[in-house]
Amino acid sequence: MINLKSIIWYTRQIIWLTNNLRETSKVKKMLKTHSQEECDKRIWSDAESWAKYIVRSTGSEVEVTGKENIITDRPVLVVANHQGYFDIPILMGNMGFPIGFIAKTDLQKFPFLNDWMELIHCLFMDRSDMKQSIKVITEGIKQIKGGQSMVIFPEGTRSKGGPVAEFHAGSFKLATKSKAPIIPVTIDGSYKIMEEHKGNIKKSKVYLTIHKPIYTDTLTKDEQALLPEAVRETITGAIKNA
Repeated sequence: MINLKSIIWYTRQIIWLTNNLRETSKVKKMLKTHSQEECDKRIWSDAESWAKYIVRSTGSEVEVTGKENIITDRPVLVVANHQGYFDIPILMGNMGFPIGFIAKTDLQKFPFLNDWMELIHCLFMDRSDMKQSIKVITEGIKQIKGGQSMVIFPEGTRSKGGPVAEFHAGSFKLATKSKAPIIPVTIDGSYKIMEEHKGNIKKSKVYLTIHKPIYTDTLTKDEQALLPEAVRETITGAIKNA
């Protein structure tokens, strides 16, 4: 059963998103009269502010380590484990550079939120549809080559605090085909904000570990084949009590 604190939190998010309909409209008009670069800066500033607000409003704290491993002089593929719904705003609010997401098609159905996700260059994947998934990966490679950093959760679903599932090898084509560096990121504790409490919101401590980048442009085919498990081991190794 949803408690009063959670009802208040959900209500505040709906009000915030509704109030930002005007901002969404302004940004869409900007796309007709301003450069893509100008629009992207405005869009990301708004999106990053939302991400920080939505996490902060739960009372949660995010502790980040490894910021020195962030690359900003070229587009990258951020590869992270997926514990809960708050993973997206946690990454948006703490990575420090614009990122788009390969996200589930389910998120495309959320009013207000779907507009913002499309504006920050998110792509929506239906893993049950192989043809559509390949098309999304191909578009993601194109976006990375064009200068847009992307994020993918190669487990394909939320672990909700359970073991980190096997990483889908196809996800790594986003990096190997675009020659982009991979930045592995460990998210530890995000499921405690909501999933652990059956939809109720509770403040939690989340640990975000940014690992050293992996440069894919010099990897052999054999090394590329080992990437999914190697990256998974790196990410899992930073989860407390994994």
